[in-house]
Amino acid sequence: MALKSLNLRLSIRTRFFVLLLLLTILPFLAYRFAIDLNRIMLTNQAIIQQQTAKNLSLILENRPDLWALQIQAGTPTQLPHLNLNNSVIWVVNANGKTTYVVGQLPDLNQDSQVDFFTLVGKTLIKTLATFIPYSLPYPYPQSKTPELTLIQNAFQGKTIQQYRMDDNNKPISLMAATPLRFNNRVIGTLVLEERMETLFSASLNYFYRIVGIGSIIFLIVIIGAIIHTASLSNRILRLDNDVKKMFNFKGQLNDLEFPDKMNMYYEDELSDLRHHIHEMLKQLGAYERYLKQLPKTLRHELHNPMNRLSMALSLLENDVQHIQLGYAQHALAQLTLIIASLSEATSIEDSLKNQTPEPFPIGLMLNHYMQNNIDLHPEWNLKYINQGVSDDIMVLGDGFMIEQLLDKLISNAKDFSDNQIPITVKTELKDQKVIISIENSGALLPEGYEQHIFEGMTSIREMNQDEHAHLGLGLYIAKLIADYHHGQIYAENFHEYHGQPLHGVRFTLELPILKTVEKTL
Repeated sequence: MALKSLNLRLSIRTRFFVLLLLLTILPFLAYRFAIDLNRIMLTNQAIIQQQTAKNLSLILENRPDLWALQIQAGTPTQLPHLNLNNSVIWVVNANGKTTYVVGQLPDLNQDSQVDFFTLVGKTLIKTLATFIPYSLPYPYPQSKTPELTLIQNAFQGKTIQQYRMDDNNKPISLMAATPLRFNNRVIGTLVLEERMETLFSASLNYFYRIVGIGSIIFLIVIIGAIIHTASLSNRILRLDNDVKKMFNFKGQLNDLEFPDKMNMYYEDELSDLRHHIHEMLKQLGAYERYLKQLPKTLRHELHNPMNRLSMALSLLENDVQHIQLGYAQHALAQLTLIIASLSEATSIEDSLKNQTPEPFPIGLMLNHYMQNNIDLHPEWNLKYINQGVSDDIMVLGDGFMIEQLLDKLISNAKDFSDNQIPITVKTELKDQKVIISIENSGALLPEGYEQHIFEGMTSIREMNQDEHAHLGLGLYIAKLIADYHHGQIYAENFHEYHGQPLHGVRFTLELPILKTVEKTL
C-alpha cells in the first residue's frame, strides 16, 4: 500500500542514468583490486628477495672461487632476478665491519620513462588514493636504522627482513640479512637491500598499463552510453510531444501534420514506430473526418426522400384507412428523430468551435431556467435548491449552452427516476467553482460506467425502452458543453438520501467562475 501511495515513476532516461551510475562502481572495484594485487606482489617480492639473499650466501659458502671470478669480471652475480643497478649487496665480517659492497641504489628523484597508458593507470590509482587512503601490508619490522638489528640477528643464525623508513615513517627500501657460514660456524653476514620503487616496478607497471587501458575503454563506453541514452531519450520525448500535439484537450485530432521522419540518420525500431504511428494517425484522421461528415451527409441525402415519403403517406392516408399506415408514419417519425439526434451533436460541436465565450450571471440564469421548468412541467416533480450562488456570480461561456446541458441531464434523470424523491437540482459555490448537482432515485449505473456514459454512442437503456431512439449522444453533448466552459462533469451512484437508505444516481457539473477562468486563459 505504501508503494502504491508513493506512485514512484521513473522515466527511461532516469533508468538509463541510474544504470550508468551503478557502472561507476567499477573503477572503485578496480582500485580495490589494484591494492590487493599490490599487496600480493609486495609479499611475493619480499619472499623472492629473502631467497635471493640465501642463494648468495650459499654461493659464498660453497664456491667462493666463482664469486671471486665474478668480481674480477665485474659481474658479482648472474642471478636473473637480481639487478645490481637497483640493489646493493653488503658483506659484513665477524667483527661487524663491512668488507665488501657491490651494486647501487637508484636516485629517489629519478623518474623512469613510462608509456601513456601506464601513466594514466598510475595517475588514476594515485587520484583515488587521495579519496580512499590505503596502506600496504609490511609484514616485517620497520625502523630508520635497520642494519644493526639485521646484522645482530644474522650472527645468531637467523634470516630476517626489515624495511628502512624515512622521516615520514614510509618505507624506502626492503633489506634482507642472512648468515655466512664456514664449517658450520657463522663467520659473517650478507645483506641485500632494494628500493621500494624498483622492488616490483616492472610488474606493477604492467598492472598500471592494464588499469590505464581499462579506464580509457570504460570512459569511452560511459561517454558512448550517455550520448546514446540522451539521443534515444530525446527521440522518445520528441515522439511523445508530436503525438500530444495531434490531440486537443478534448481528445480529438488536430489538423496538424505529424512528422513521419525527422531530418536525422536513424533507421531503427523507433523510426519504424514513428512511421507506424504516422500511418495510424492518418487513418484515424480520415475515419474521424468521415464520422463527422456522416450525419450531415445523411441529413442532406435523406431529407428529400423522407419528405416525399411523408407526403406520399399523407396523401395515402386520405384514400386508405389501414393500421399498417400508422406504423409506417411512426417509423418515419423515428427515422427523422434519429437523423436529428445525429446532426445535433455535430452542429453543437461546430458551434462551440466558432463561438466566442462571454461572461454571464450563472445564478440568475439558473433561477430563471429552473423556475420555467417547474412551472411548465409539474409532472416532472422537480425541486431546486440554491445554496449561495448569487446573481452576480459570473461564468465565462454561453448561458444557452448551459441550459442545453441541463436539459440533457434533467431529461436523463426523468427517464430513470422511480419518483420516490423529487428530481433535485442543487447549486452551491465551492473553491471558486459553481457546483450543480442533479439527483434522482432509481436504477444505479453499472459498475465502471461512471465515465463511459459520457462517450458518444454509449447508452445503458434497454432497446426500445420507451419506443424512442436513444443513440447515447445526450450525455456526450453535455460533456462537450462542459469542456467548452473549462468545467468537469461526472456521475456517481448514491445509496443514502438524507440519512435514509435510498439508491439513485447523482450527476455533478463543476464550472469555474470568471476569476479562475481568466487565470486559465
